[in-house]
Amino acid sequence: MITTPRATPYAQAAQRARVIAETALDRFAGPGTIQVLVRISGLLEAAALFLDDEQPGPYVSVPVEATEALWKADTLAEEHPDTRFPEGFTNYVLHALTGRPLPFPAPLHPVSDRMVLREIDLRNRLSQLHADTEQQAARPDEWLRAVLTTWQKHMRLATEVRVDNARPCNQS
Repeated sequence: MITTPRATPYAQAAQRARVIAETALDRFAGPGTIQVLVRISGLLEAAALFLDDEQPGPYVSVPVEATEALWKADTLAEEHPDTRFPEGFTNYVLHALTGRPLPFPAPLHPVSDRMVLREIDLRNRLSQLHADTEQQAARPDEWLRAVLTTWQKHMRLATEVRVDNARPCNQS
């Protein structure tokens, strides 16, 4: 019986960084945001290279260079919300190594019933994806793309909720 070696946590983290980098380059955005997405993608690719070079040892450690690249990518996304990456999105990369909690959206508190239902649907979808360890293991790239798509939809909804809640007819 031939067995296929399992990818190391470092290889898994590197692959997650690459998937997010690809996602950044695939996003449709205005020229200013595209430039930021290209920078985020480059930082994620750099982190992936540093993670690929790391050899598993008795203790899990994240290379300083990878940590710095991921931190810069997170910071850029926070400074440019039009990238539609959630705060702490690089925890999806580090989760394979550190078990850090995966990001989850804060409640939006929409006034409109239609938006309440959309928020519930997206939060439930994200909860299901986070809990689906089988898909994470069997089809990690597909799983991560689904997570990022759900986040992107949630962040679009957050913008819509801010506008809708600010309408005079929705003020208490």
